[in-house]
Amino acid sequence: MLPALILLIVVLSFLTDGLLAKSNIINVFSQSAVVAIAAIGATFVILTGGIDLSVGSVIGASGVASAWVMSTTGSLALGIAGGLFAGAAIGALVGATVAKLKVVPFAVTLAGLYVVSGCTTLLVHGKTIGPVPTGFIQFSIDGPGGVPDSVWLAVVLYVLAQVALTRTKWGRRVLHVGANVEVARISGIRVARTTLSVYAVAGLFSAIAGVVLTSGLAGASASMGSPLLLNVVGAVVLGGTSLAGGRGSLLRTGIGVLFLGFLSNGMSLLGLQDYDQQIVTGAFIFLAASADGLARWLRRRSTARRGPSDPQPQAAGMATG
Repeated sequence: MLPALILLIVVLSFLTDGLLAKSNIINVFSQSAVVAIAAIGATFVILTGGIDLSVGSVIGASGVASAWVMSTTGSLALGIAGGLFAGAAIGALVGATVAKLKVVPFAVTLAGLYVVSGCTTLLVHGKTIGPVPTGFIQFSIDGPGGVPDSVWLAVVLYVLAQVALTRTKWGRRVLHVGANVEVARISGIRVARTTLSVYAVAGLFSAIAGVVLTSGLAGASASMGSPLLLNVVGAVVLGGTSLAGGRGSLLRTGIGVLFLGFLSNGMSLLGLQDYDQQIVTGAFIFLAASADGLARWLRRRSTARRGPSDPQPQAAGMATG
């Protein structure tokens, strides 16, 4: 994925003016921070073989909760805590439905998209909630080296998430569940508990993204996260995380986020209309998903040729960058 990102930047730098200007690069990173944070949680979910279509609505609900508490109490800490709690609670509820009631993740999260968004809109009567404290707004504007604090936060979260995935028992369980749920269950892994925790973690990361987006917009609305779903899931797919679960990398997800960020920025500099940008972005995501499907078909064919007596790949080694 990294060579593809480098090639994209090189091509766009020849086709546009100012793509590699420091201010523009910082702008791309800043605009990508929210998607990057939400994509961490989405990566964990897809690694288990699931999908989360409620990302955008959770971002909106968490942002609204955060902004409402801040505007009501004037407390920055309480506002952030309120937003994070809302997202994690929604994620846990979704995870419990998937894990305990055995409902297909696509159906649960699609329903969650509509229900959460509708309830949030109803509660705020379709209005934007604000104002939020000035210091909170500065979080998405200022930071060390001229780079907003929101970008540095995304970097720190990626490091912590990568450690959790590759260096903890929980991360190994996530990979094993995604690689083969039945083998994971036989191995003594509590599949339902792991699945529930993954969706709760995804809700938490969506909540962090919602709080950061609220900072950038100086307020929050129920619909503010809706346009981000395609980019969040798309970044994970572009990063090479298998939609079948068990294989993926947070590093590649981060590169996928930057790919979409520079692609969008470059198309804007070229003057492409929104619908043109959607077509191009969708085409790239389709190609990435098709490549994943082809890779899985080739692995199945290779396994069939080796025969059942040959050793099988282990899930613990599937999170390499």
